[in-house]
Amino acid sequence: MIKLTLAAARVNAGLKQEQAAKLIGITPKTLGSYERGITAIPGYRLKRAAEVYGIPEDLIKLPVVDDGEYDEDEKNLQVSTF
Repeated sequence: MIKLTLAAARVNAGLKQEQAAKLIGITPKTLGSYERGITAIPGYRLKRAAEVYGIPEDLIKLPVVDDGEYDEDEKNLQVSTF
């Protein structure tokens, strides 16, 4: 299954960042942070974005946000210390 980035989903919906942000109920700066992976998008905002963009949530590929936590795939890795 092909997934679209949050930004690509917005563009495919024919919306500029300012327009999409207003429809989602956030600022353009916040939307930009979500699209670039600076800030993790909350689930309820993702749901609203998917509604605005006219696609199912599971077709949106979200960026990995570097928050110091391990991703699910990395949780089972062990780091050895010397």
